[in-house]
Amino acid sequence: MLYVLSEALLYCCYAILTGASVLALLPDNKKPRYHISDNTMACILLGVVLLSLVQVIKIIVFYKEILGYDIPYLLFTVLSDYKIGNAWFVTVITAMAMLFFIGLKPNSKAIKYKWKALPVLTLILLIAFGYASHSASLYGWTGFAAHTTHFVSAMVWIGVLFVVGWFTVELKNWAPFLKWFTPMAIVCVSLNIIAGFLLMSRLSPYYVSSWVTSFGQAMLIKHLLIVPIISLAIINTFLLRKEKNKTLTWIRAESIVIILLLVVTAFMGQQEPPHGDLKTILDDGPPLPWFTYISGYEASRGEDMEIIPNVVSMCFAAAGVIVMIGGLFWTLRKRKPLWSITAALFFVICGYLALMFSIA
Repeated sequence: MLYVLSEALLYCCYAILTGASVLALLPDNKKPRYHISDNTMACILLGVVLLSLVQVIKIIVFYKEILGYDIPYLLFTVLSDYKIGNAWFVTVITAMAMLFFIGLKPNSKAIKYKWKALPVLTLILLIAFGYASHSASLYGWTGFAAHTTHFVSAMVWIGVLFVVGWFTVELKNWAPFLKWFTPMAIVCVSLNIIAGFLLMSRLSPYYVSSWVTSFGQAMLIKHLLIVPIISLAIINTFLLRKEKNKTLTWIRAESIVIILLLVVTAFMGQQEPPHGDLKTILDDGPPLPWFTYISGYEASRGEDMEIIPNVVSMCFAAAGVIVMIGGLFWTLRKRKPLWSITAALFFVICGYLALMFSIA
């Protein structure tokens, strides 16, 4: 659980850094007025360094328990020979450079380069994270490119959303902001989905059969969460263009659902992806108990699973869609955006049960 929470917090830190960097590149008349203090930025950078170190420590602890080597030797080996160690070293150096620019005095000659350097350095941090990914380790440059595209596109979209939603102090220039943010968000989500499918085809090519594992279950829940997130994004973008005073609350509601998605993604990052068919997966271990209990599928047969809708699954699917659409419109009419989180969670639960009951 510690590793999952630390990675989820790391994603949030990356998102805020990325969002602040993207917004800093734009003129003031193209964005709402927001404020992130230098102290907050420094704390976020410290969080990136320490939270990414947790993953390095995880590997060191693993090899310490398995091989019994000394900690100093393992630390040197991981930092010098492992991609995750190399990436952490780059992260530390980059964070130090960013702290230099953040700590500049207003009368410093270098202050004019502050928000030109920080976006570049943030991009280096994101690339280093992609370099240390499981996909990059397994599939080389193809895995690195796919994972980095997936991660960077997500952080750009989510980051701007987080900064605008939680750090805005004055809602102005909303129309100019939406004019560039909407197409950018569409591009980022599209790239994220394309890169995500590419990663999924490599990491877990037998999608339905992978549901017998923790990784597959988490991936399914992640995909279900994307639906209400996009629905909330549509509301924020198109239905509330003139409701500026209410928009921030809707953005915050969307960001809370996104945080849930980041937690699920962090959980996936701590699991071993199932690369083969169901028989290969079962050779590595038995199916999850709750999968067998809910779906009723006898996975021990070793036959790859498929989705065949039935009355029960269709009822759950219909209930999920109706409640989500009805719930979103009800919360929109009553101006209570936080209730949209409940509608989103209900959709995920119903969608999950619908798919579990349709396995054959």
